[in-house]
Amino acid sequence: MKTVPSPVLEVLARAYRTRLAGLTGEASQDVFFNLEKLLREANATEGDARELAMGQLLEAERAKILKLELLDKRDSSSWHKIRFSPANESRLYDHLNDISPTQLRADLAQQFADAASDEIPDGWRAAWQAWCEKKRLAAAVGRTVEPFDRYPSKENTKLLGLLPKLLAWNGESLVRFVSCNLCGDSKELESLAPLEKEGAYADKLRGKLGRWLEEITGGKICTLNDLEILPNPRFALVHGPLRLRLGGVWLDLGLLHGSFRISLQDLNRAEAIETAACRCLTVENETSFHELAKLSCGELLIQTSYPGSGTLKLLELLPAKLEYWHFGDSDEAGFQILEVLRKMSGRDFRPLHMEEGRVPFEQESLGRPPLKVWPFY
Repeated sequence: MKTVPSPVLEVLARAYRTRLAGLTGEASQDVFFNLEKLLREANATEGDARELAMGQLLEAERAKILKLELLDKRDSSSWHKIRFSPANESRLYDHLNDISPTQLRADLAQQFADAASDEIPDGWRAAWQAWCEKKRLAAAVGRTVEPFDRYPSKENTKLLGLLPKLLAWNGESLVRFVSCNLCGDSKELESLAPLEKEGAYADKLRGKLGRWLEEITGGKICTLNDLEILPNPRFALVHGPLRLRLGGVWLDLGLLHGSFRISLQDLNRAEAIETAACRCLTVENETSFHELAKLSCGELLIQTSYPGSGTLKLLELLPAKLEYWHFGDSDEAGFQILEVLRKMSGRDFRPLHMEEGRVPFEQESLGRPPLKVWPFY
């Protein structure tokens, strides 16, 4: 037990943790530290603070924790560096009443060992246990277990408990509902795996959870969408002449004055789809979409930025003979959305009122449409 705080030894202990010997436990020779650098980091370069720090280092040397080495062997006060043997690791950390790197590695490895016995769906049990064992072995020898914390933590325990619950999740639900059920916080999952609106190229799960799920399942689950955990409902936002046949009955959505949402589930159920429009216009921003929808112009309007699964399904079902246009912002992102629409839908979208270099870029800057019919501006 330490009786007097020793900032310089605490700095030494922190520095040792970052050295290869401290990180891995593998060391064939002693580790050296620059004395003056340690004193600076301990705010003990002058006066009483320096005298106290040097006294504590000399005491540690007498306790055979470390060895002070001289720059000039003829001058007994010319201390230059500290020699520290990894064999003395436990002495140093016991002296500081602190946990040694060796113990921290063992505790971290135990976190993964304990997680291996967690309840897991039958289809993933062997993969989960193999993954936990791989992480345990890496932790035991100080190899990286990123993005887990390098040392045992409550965050590691929480995340290791969450992963089996995610693998066991069954059925389509919105991410905040799942988060509330599994984490007790409706926003927790989004903080661990930030989600953008569903859509091409934005569908990848980012953050810690995506990486781990991909590792565990061998790439079979890479996104929350793969688990049917969705950031938003899957639908297409539409206005204009559109008819769907469901269960042998035609549903005329063109009779609606306002815009409407069609779920992906209903689009998958549709036996046929038809439109009296000669054009399909996708609109990037919902504000501009609603302004155009007010015109009841007879064009088929779909609101989308990067297209989600509902929008892509609708575009797939629409006749190929339609003219396909996209009205978006005249900036890099706007033209990227246009390219994604072309690629993901297979339709030959053309830009409407999108000009390279137009300032300001936002389509809303064009104001309300002065024309009540195509092309509106």
